[in-house]
Amino acid sequence: MSTTHYSPSNSAADTEQYIRGKDNSRGAAITCDVPGAPGAFAARARALTQNTRREVEALHYRQSFSDEEFNPQDPEHVQRANDLGYLLAKKMHPDSDALVVTHIDGRGGKAHNHILVINHDNATGRALSQYRTFHDRKAGDQRGVQSVNDELMAEHGLSVVKRVEHQPKDWELRREDFAEGSLDRQMGDRMTAALGDPRTTDKATLMAVLAEQNRLPGHDGTPVPRMRLHTSVVKKGKRQGQETWTLYIEDRRGESGRSERRKRTSALSADFIPEGAQAFFDYHQQNQTQKERDDERSARTAEAARRAAGAACIADRDGDGGAGLAPRRRRGTEQPPRGVGGPAAEARLLREGHGRGVEQAERSYGATAPAIDHGGIRARAQRLLDARENQERAARDRPDDERARQRDRREADRRRRLDFEFGGDPDREDDGMGL
Repeated sequence: MSTTHYSPSNSAADTEQYIRGKDNSRGAAITCDVPGAPGAFAARARALTQNTRREVEALHYRQSFSDEEFNPQDPEHVQRANDLGYLLAKKMHPDSDALVVTHIDGRGGKAHNHILVINHDNATGRALSQYRTFHDRKAGDQRGVQSVNDELMAEHGLSVVKRVEHQPKDWELRREDFAEGSLDRQMGDRMTAALGDPRTTDKATLMAVLAEQNRLPGHDGTPVPRMRLHTSVVKKGKRQGQETWTLYIEDRRGESGRSERRKRTSALSADFIPEGAQAFFDYHQQNQTQKERDDERSARTAEAARRAAGAACIADRDGDGGAGLAPRRRRGTEQPPRGVGGPAAEARLLREGHGRGVEQAERSYGATAPAIDHGGIRARAQRLLDARENQERAARDRPDDERARQRDRREADRRRRLDFEFGGDPDREDDGMGL
């Protein structure tokens, strides 16, 4: 089951930088039709739209999956989610360039795709008009992104939601509503980074992380504007007794006419209100608890191994160096007896697909592993890249070919003139130049 959302992007460069993160740090899986380093996609989007009247450079979709069908901790599941995002992009806009970045760092750690499609049809040269709404619209025969996404889920054996209404927007969708570089967008980006920090497990740690951001340099090396979180409790009205959060950020450019820009967190995103932030707190607390358990288990395993090694050294010292040990005992450290953990261990091996064919292993995942033609997807993407490289190479070679043809024509004219001047005189003696 997956849900979608659409928002236009007036700056493909800003959106690409945000969804990729620094050095692709946010991308658990990435598929891109435009070859080159990060930024090449946005550069192409800018080049295709800068000489037109289009204000929208790219269409930005988000496709969110349920963790019941895709495990964000399984790399194979993350890649399947990314492939589904690419398939959705091509199902909507088959002749447009797409960038698909899969995240697992959002609220709850669920896998979701950011799909960026350049607002340009390579076949017609026109802007994209379809799939710019959530549901289908009768007026103008407008197809909605959720409808085509439901079709795609059904094609791959995944569940389809009966009816999805608009939910409160999180920051990844709301940020497109604020101007690039504005203080509002800076507040939202920094609040998102603070909530995503693993150390943020409650309001106190959130404030500490926000205070730590104030000491970090910005992109240009200058200190970032100081930002703080203020909390208060409503004293009267319908919301009496409820906690409200307000962000204050230093206003050096005079956007607000005051020394600080003030914004209620509820006006920025549903993620930033106390109830939304609590989901991040719970997620990080669970991860910390699990990490402590894993560390404790690792410590016990290391201690057991140390004791076993000590016992083996004592046995070797008291005996003949281990030469008399039975083969089964010597192999014990490499292969545990079949009876230890029996059914659980065998089930684990079966889930990993050991001893079975690839198709059978894929089917063993059930609903969590939809059958997707990964090879076909990659082959299609490679064909798009090859076709574009051939077009760009032809465009580069075309001026060289024209210059070569001009040189050939000039050389042919020169030879004809020489043939006429010397070959047309019957009384001219051969001077040996032709030898």
